[in-house]
Amino acid sequence: MGKERKFLFIHFLLIKSISHQFTFVDMKTKIFILYAIMSIFWGMTWYFLKVSLLEMPLLWGIALRFMIAGLIFWCIYFFRKERMEFTPEIKTVYFMFTLLNFTICYFLTYWAMQFVYSNLGSILWSLFPLCVAVMAHFYLPDDRLTFRNSFSLAVGLIGTILLLYEGDSLGERNVFLGISAIIVSIVLAAWPNVYLKMHHPKINAFHLNAVGMTISGIIMAAASFIMEQGQSMPLDSTNLFALFFLTVPGTVLTWGIYIWLFNHLRVSQISYVAFFPPVIAIIMGWLLLGEALPLITIIGAVLIILGGFLINYRGASQTALSNTQLGAVPKD
Repeated sequence: MGKERKFLFIHFLLIKSISHQFTFVDMKTKIFILYAIMSIFWGMTWYFLKVSLLEMPLLWGIALRFMIAGLIFWCIYFFRKERMEFTPEIKTVYFMFTLLNFTICYFLTYWAMQFVYSNLGSILWSLFPLCVAVMAHFYLPDDRLTFRNSFSLAVGLIGTILLLYEGDSLGERNVFLGISAIIVSIVLAAWPNVYLKMHHPKINAFHLNAVGMTISGIIMAAASFIMEQGQSMPLDSTNLFALFFLTVPGTVLTWGIYIWLFNHLRVSQISYVAFFPPVIAIIMGWLLLGEALPLITIIGAVLIILGGFLINYRGASQTALSNTQLGAVPKD
């Protein structure tokens, strides 16, 4: 027992030391580090999502993931002793993220992943910045579409068509239904992001995730109780670790960082997160799940990622630099 306490104490001091040093990192470097962590974990999430769906009931898997993650976010929120002041705009943001992002979009993505490759799901989510760009054009004065942006949209659209052309070889059954469900979830997920930036309320990332995921988890648990009676989750090491990864690195860390970034970057910059996870997902899907992609699909994937990258490339680095120089990025 003494050795265990000593180990835990040393571990605590190490974490405190790292976190203390991290607070003195300049904001531009901190954003870059957190962005990289978020991208890596989200890329790995697609593999563990596919693994969890092999034996775990779909709705119950989402319910466990969100209820546990929500509990963790509540603990973090109360530990930080922060409080939220709700305005009509903030209430709308909470409602949209809870209903659209956490509940409907996650359900559609989970359901779709039963039929398509894990790497395909990640590739399709690279369309997210394109959907955000189209919506932002109509609602955000600083994010208007230009000729280059329109060209980028066309590139991404061609890539999507190539993926649809090879759809039959990118999964087992109902591949086109799976692809369609993911595309619908992408469109639905884009709007709350634009609305959040349009009204620009000061959002507490921990509280938003705590509320949204807890409510969504309860909804999914109720749905599971009604629709998945007689099904159970095998308590073996594979399923438990998949649930752990999806909950902690794949949800708590990624969504915590993602919402935090809204207080520091433009919506178009934040949407860059859709570009990097597909690379990790493709490698893990190929090595661990045997998900080999045809050449035309790889070309389509490259076009989708390239289209999303081009639509934001010029403004992203300039805006991040100007925000840092002008002090527009608040300190947490």
